[in-house]
Amino acid sequence: MNSNIAVRNIGIALTLIGFILLIGYVFYEILASNENLILKLSIAAVLLGIAIILLSLIKENRAIKDEEIERKY
Repeated sequence: MNSNIAVRNIGIALTLIGFILLIGYVFYEILASNENLILKLSIAAVLLGIAIILLSLIKENRAIKDEEIERKY
């Protein structure tokens, strides 16, 4: 494995871990607040939707790069 690829993968992993922890903290703060239940659920649904979209885009981007590498060889 190329060291450049390993460093990039470590960076991506750390970014995803930080993002997941941040989303988890926001969910906790929203659900622990004394706001309206519908407001809590709607904000949580929007944040969860954004997280799912971002993760699917990252997965799709990595799959496209894998296909491009296969075509070169």
